[in-house]
Amino acid sequence: MSDLEKIFEAEDKVTKFQKGYNTSSKNASSIIGRNIKLFIVILLPLVLVGFVWLEFGGVLLQIHTLFDVIFTVALFIVAELLMTSIGSDGGKFDNDYLAARAELNELINKVSDVGTLFLGVFCDWQIDIELVQATRFRVRMLKMTPRMFDEIKDLPYEQLVKKFGKRKARKIQEIIDLEPIELNESILLFDGGKLERGGVPESGNEHINDKKHQTLSVLKCFFTGLLAINILLTFTTDISIARIIYTVFKLILLLFRMFKGYERGAKAFNTIEVKHLKARAHYLRGYLQFVNDKVFLKLAKKYPEIQDLIDENEIEIESETVVPAEE
Repeated sequence: MSDLEKIFEAEDKVTKFQKGYNTSSKNASSIIGRNIKLFIVILLPLVLVGFVWLEFGGVLLQIHTLFDVIFTVALFIVAELLMTSIGSDGGKFDNDYLAARAELNELINKVSDVGTLFLGVFCDWQIDIELVQATRFRVRMLKMTPRMFDEIKDLPYEQLVKKFGKRKARKIQEIIDLEPIELNESILLFDGGKLERGGVPESGNEHINDKKHQTLSVLKCFFTGLLAINILLTFTTDISIARIIYTVFKLILLLFRMFKGYERGAKAFNTIEVKHLKARAHYLRGYLQFVNDKVFLKLAKKYPEIQDLIDENEIEIESETVVPAEE
């Protein structure tokens, strides 16, 4: 086997491991997390009491203790952020994420074939529908009819308080102040809701040499060096049972924060991002039906821009399909 084949085989094993881990992490991580929390809760008072009795015999605040606290907190933050990044990379191997991403890409291609001419109007239509449904649902929760709500929604808040009391008036005001959801072509078609304008993206060297990444690299190296020095000093000075207990306890907390960081990073993609992708796919499927079934024609009176788009783009409305007119 050549060296190149060995490299590819090693990468494939890492990929399989990440896929296997993330497939089981949704259930296993919560169980392990609960057990670790329970272990720490039980161990916490024992360690603290033992550390105080054996090392100090009382509570003394010294400068080196303050430095130790600052370093420990900084170490936990850096370790958790690093593991969050590693977890997010691993979460992208999750089967649910890969399936949701593939489905969304397929729908985006179908939308590109149909055209995005009416996508803006479709988003406006969906925003209006959601706002009406959200309002009606909340009105029903207050045991009111839509007609009753229409009669009072323009009343000043002071009159609502006199009529319904402060508690119910506050809930009515929250319904009146409902904001429409954010939905547009950019959100549905582009990751992060940002429009891609083309051009040449940054190169690998530009990415590596970016000041932000260089600063992060320096900080990571700095805290790694501090960790090495801290471990060295811990095991070469003032060795005692209390210090060993204290060091082990910090190590357990550090591993726990690293685990939680990885869990949060993986969850960002194998759970939260999956919901995000599925929601975008839901709206894109609705848009395809909106165009293929010519639903937009029924909404031309409510949204005059529909007729403007048809006229400006010289679109012919045929009996079965909607196609651009031949030039």
